[in-house]
Amino acid sequence: MTRCAACHIPLPAGTDLHACAPCLDRLRGMLAEIPQHLPLLALLLAPTAAQRTPGASAPTGRAHSPLPLRLDVVNLLGPGHAVQLPDPHGDQDTTVPIRSLLHGWAAYVASQYPTIHYDAHGTVHITLGTTARSRFGTGPAAWCHWLTAYLPFAAGHDWIGDLYQQIDHAVRLLRSKTDRQPRRVPRSAPCPACDVFGLVSTEGEQLIACEACGHRLTADQYRAHSAAVLPALTRLAVLLRDDRDTTRKAS
Repeated sequence: MTRCAACHIPLPAGTDLHACAPCLDRLRGMLAEIPQHLPLLALLLAPTAAQRTPGASAPTGRAHSPLPLRLDVVNLLGPGHAVQLPDPHGDQDTTVPIRSLLHGWAAYVASQYPTIHYDAHGTVHITLGTTARSRFGTGPAAWCHWLTAYLPFAAGHDWIGDLYQQIDHAVRLLRSKTDRQPRRVPRSAPCPACDVFGLVSTEGEQLIACEACGHRLTADQYRAHSAAVLPALTRLAVLLRDDRDTTRKAS
């Protein structure tokens, strides 16, 4: 049985994919979300007054002037390597900068992409490896767009799980810095799988998910489901309200 390399749920029999539709949908949403954090992150480069001032409970002041920039933010926005370098002394920050992470993955996906060429005799040759190029530039937003376009190809390989996990980690880190969380909207209809009112749509994601059991619906599936169940639920709510009002008046 083949399982999703990201969330490990069973995949349909006979599929050539290594990621389920919900995980691919969430990965697209996270790649679309990353560029929205970067302007907010740039505003956080300078330390706040509280961060520049030694704590009141400290017995002595600083031995040196505080740095003019927040290193945790610089580590995310600055240049760096897509993979962690050897750190025998344990004194290096393990954060992979956002641009390096995205470009590194674009370069890896391109290295796995098959290219076709013909020799002088007309024979077809298929080889792996090309260069990742984006017509939108070389910044993080450009590589997010590039990776999104190549997700259907990446989904056919087991390393899609590593891509998902690393992008998810980066997005969680960005959210912790900027305090920007995707908007979540509860839906009115109960989940068709568990009957709990736990369906929620999340900004940037196309699927509607149940927070109780994890069941996912497309927008069309939810519209059909809500059209089938909400009228009866509405009538039941009205009857219960009328019965409650009648009981209250009688007492």
